[in-house]
Amino acid sequence: MINPFVTLAQKLSMLRHPDVAPTRILSLESMRKATVFLDNEDADADPARRELQQFFRLYGIEVRFLCPQKYELNWYGKMKKARPHKGEPPEDIDDDLFLSLAGPDNFAACYEARYSHAKFKVGIFPMEGNVYDLVIIGQKSDDVLSRQTVYIPTIKDILQKIK
Repeated sequence: MINPFVTLAQKLSMLRHPDVAPTRILSLESMRKATVFLDNEDADADPARRELQQFFRLYGIEVRFLCPQKYELNWYGKMKKARPHKGEPPEDIDDDLFLSLAGPDNFAACYEARYSHAKFKVGIFPMEGNVYDLVIIGQKSDDVLSRQTVYIPTIKDILQKIK
């Protein structure tokens, strides 16, 4: 059971900062930097990271992975890394792509997706407020070990088809 104080803190955190970054669909050829959020709780985080690293390398896209451990999250599930202070540009200001392979129960992934400055956002579940430009909805798998890697072939195929 989720603590109601944690739920309240998560909702307040999401309301504090409006999502103002305009997004659009981009082709792989126009991308230079990407951020990928992986769920470290899933056993396939490392294979997913390797596969995506190899894929983006083929297109010359610099990729940054966010895979926070429990100790890197605050008490209500947000990443402890601080967003920049006023006047400083965020790390993801030049990102062309934000790709989240974490599920809807991962608050850190939801928070990062909403406040990412990436021009093109891709996720595996729809979020309130239409945060993602592209949502890849797969079949629910009973195999917990393949949760993230199941989406990768479809994501790669769709990204390659966008011109």
